[in-house]
Amino acid sequence: MKDSILTQVPVLILGPVTIVLLSFGMIPLSYLWITLVMWILISGFGIAVGYHRVFSHKTHTLPKWKENIILFFSIFAAQGSSIFWVAVHRGYHHRGADTERDLHSPIIHGILKSWLTWHYKLPANFSLKYAADLLRKSNHMWFHNNYKRILYGVPFLVALVNWQVAMMMFCLPAFIGNVQDNTINVVGHLKLIFGYRNFETKDHSYNQPLIALFTWGQALHNNHHHDPMSFNFGKKWWEIDPSLIFLPFLK
Repeated sequence: MKDSILTQVPVLILGPVTIVLLSFGMIPLSYLWITLVMWILISGFGIAVGYHRVFSHKTHTLPKWKENIILFFSIFAAQGSSIFWVAVHRGYHHRGADTERDLHSPIIHGILKSWLTWHYKLPANFSLKYAADLLRKSNHMWFHNNYKRILYGVPFLVALVNWQVAMMMFCLPAFIGNVQDNTINVVGHLKLIFGYRNFETKDHSYNQPLIALFTWGQALHNNHHHDPMSFNFGKKWWEIDPSLIFLPFLK
């Protein structure tokens, strides 16, 4: 259940190390395209689309082979298995948004816990039951049980061939994705400068359209809390949800 605790620490260390190595020329800048591609596949396709829209909110029903592709790439985000992620999102965030139950509400628990430390302070009664449908699916259970083997094993095998590629392919995009998604926990529930609400929801969710451009639409948070089963988080013409580029794969 606390797999995110064990997997985020190496990412938070190796991500900045990769940036330092890039800045000192120990990793070629030309390898940045590898990070870009993997960020799209891990953060956009894996987390924003897979974990969030498809698995947490059931926006689409996919054949098992498509689920498996999503599950594979999402593991390298180092945010836990699909079962863990969905249980947190459904059972603790949406079920009690901006209440004591919400593990990462900046309104209730403060910005630091919302942004990072909630991972390391899960409640004693934390339960995976909120992902009960995924617990009944053999492919999700397989990736859940083999989560750490895949997360550490695949990058290790790539590193045996080229350690620079491994760091740019896994460490840096995972670090960027974690910073990005943890930031959504904060800015999605604070007005800040450009935040606004289209809908009067029971929580403190806000839309941040500029940030949404770089976070796969996730910062259109008020729209999402109003209509969580909608794949497109944008409701106004200026609210752009980049995750729409993955719709052809889902259909």
